[in-house]
Amino acid sequence: MNFFEFLKRQIIIARVAGIPVRADYRWFFVLALMSLITANTVNSLTENFLASLFFGLMTTLIFFVSIFLHEYAHAFVARLEGIPVVEIVLHPFGGLTRLRYEPETPRAEFRIAIAGPVASFLLALVFAGLMAVFNSFGTNVLAPLFFTLCLLNFLLAVFNLFPGYPLDGGRVLRAYLWRRGTDLNEATALTGRFGQVIGFVLIGFGVFVALVRADFFTGFWTVLVGLFLFDSAKGIIRQVKQSEKLLVEDVMSLPVVVKPETDVLHFVDHTLPLYRHKIFPVAKDGQLYGILTLEDLKKLPRDDWHKTQIQTMMRPVTPDYFVETDTSLLEAKELMRANGIGALGVLDAKGNLVGFLQGNKFK
Repeated sequence: MNFFEFLKRQIIIARVAGIPVRADYRWFFVLALMSLITANTVNSLTENFLASLFFGLMTTLIFFVSIFLHEYAHAFVARLEGIPVVEIVLHPFGGLTRLRYEPETPRAEFRIAIAGPVASFLLALVFAGLMAVFNSFGTNVLAPLFFTLCLLNFLLAVFNLFPGYPLDGGRVLRAYLWRRGTDLNEATALTGRFGQVIGFVLIGFGVFVALVRADFFTGFWTVLVGLFLFDSAKGIIRQVKQSEKLLVEDVMSLPVVVKPETDVLHFVDHTLPLYRHKIFPVAKDGQLYGILTLEDLKKLPRDDWHKTQIQTMMRPVTPDYFVETDTSLLEAKELMRANGIGALGVLDAKGNLVGFLQGNKFK
């Protein structure tokens, strides 16, 4: 392992509401660097380097907490949408919320994406209020620091609204295109290209600031952010292209089969505790008979569970409820969005059920 690979290694620094919060070693370098820069800024006000260093460290830590809250807003709304959150990652250029799977609707995508910038705008208002309070007390150190936190959060919100994936604004644009009927992969690739353009512009602007304005630190940092954004957008476009080559058999899971003659009470007592799915294929001897959804089961009174068979509650199989193993994943996704249940049985060449797809179970 070389030095740069070592710096990218991640460690868990906290767990919040069951969500692991990770940071790589580069984050600690940025923490120290920003603390020193902030300390140098306020040193003329404190005339004490240790006090300035303390204020610089606290301000930087509060800013990174602000970044965490930006990401936690994404995670909070994702959970409201029923999407599990894998982790929150803090990196030198911001943060990232990893979800178990993509949102299933443009509305969910929009709400999750916009939550982060909204949180940053609210934090900017909070710090602006604190700045005003300490200004009224004539505090000559804390007021400028709260102004800095207000400005950083405002810029974080504005920057994230740029319409390029993986920025939040890119996800908002993707949700809009998706709602307008654009294929999700196509919308992702398009907003990813916008992200590359934004990254390229930032790189050019950073070079300009460094060479023309002689502000080497700002220019260098802007170039790094641009490179990071360009590389992230490039990776997303590459993932889209790879997903276009995937077949159903590459991502399907083994089916948890319910037999048609099983009564609902037995299913609830013996199958549901083991498999907390919302949709189940109904099959016997390899033949797909229909699809059972928990939403449909909710309509059945509890007193009738013991005398009602699954085949009574299932949705009988139709051509839009199954695909063959060699079907492209893109085609299967479109069919799942159109069939109203978001799931598909997977049949082999002989017509036997060999797999199952659920729209929220693969990335």
